[in-house]
This record gives sequence, structure tokens and C-alpha cells, in this order.
Amino acid sequence: MKSLAPDVEVICVQPLGAPAMTHSWRRRRVVTTDSTDTIADGVAGRFPIPAVLDDLLLVADDAVLVQEASIIAGMRMLLDRAGLVVEPSSALGIAAVLEDRERFAGRHAITIVCGSNVDVDACHRWVGAPPTHRS
Repeated sequence: MKSLAPDVEVICVQPLGAPAMTHSWRRRRVVTTDSTDTIADGVAGRFPIPAVLDDLLLVADDAVLVQEASIIAGMRMLLDRAGLVVEPSSALGIAAVLEDRERFAGRHAITIVCGSNVDVDACHRWVGAPPTHRS
């Protein structure tokens, strides 16, 4: 995105319970953590990869941490509004918007929704049963 639109703001989002990459971005050096505690296991690294941090330092404008409840709310929103069953890591961008609505108000915001590592039973516990569609 930065190469196509240099004025775009790129924001890294991590769960509050897995902050190693966010701390690393903020300190401009690899910071490790002893443990993680998040449902977003796809981004729950404790040891950031130096090359990935180097790339983020070139393009990211900010790095934020989001709460578990916001991740779940993001998953529910993607299910209810887009019919997407996503893993928790996929809902991080939505969670960031939900937690800081003023920052994004009146702006165009995009987020990448990817990942297919959905534990269906866990997903049902977090967001409830999928909506039923009537014909």
C-alpha cells in the first residue's frame, strides 16, 4: 500500500496478550516476551523475526494492541455483516477500529482478512451460533 499511496497510514495490530511485535516496533529492536495469552494464536509470537520487524519499521506508521473482547466483537461483526467465519487473528483490524472509533471516523479504512485456521467449536463459544438464513 505504501508504494502505491505513500500518504496511507499503515497500522500494525496485535492482541494485548501477545505484544512482542508491537513492543519491538515501538522500541525499534526485537523485544521478546515470556508468554502469550490470546485467542489470536496466529499472531501470538513471543520472538519476532528480525527481518519482519525491519520491514515493518520501513512501512508502518503505528502499532496498537487490542483487547480480546474487541477481537471477538470483530469476529462477530464479520460473521453477521459479511457471512465470514474467521479465525481470531483475522479480526484484529476490525478490533482496532472498534476500540478507537474516533481515530477512524470519517476516513476510509481497510483491513486484511485472511487465515483459515478456524476451530469451529471455539468459534461458536466466542461468537455464538452462525445466523440462519431464510429463503
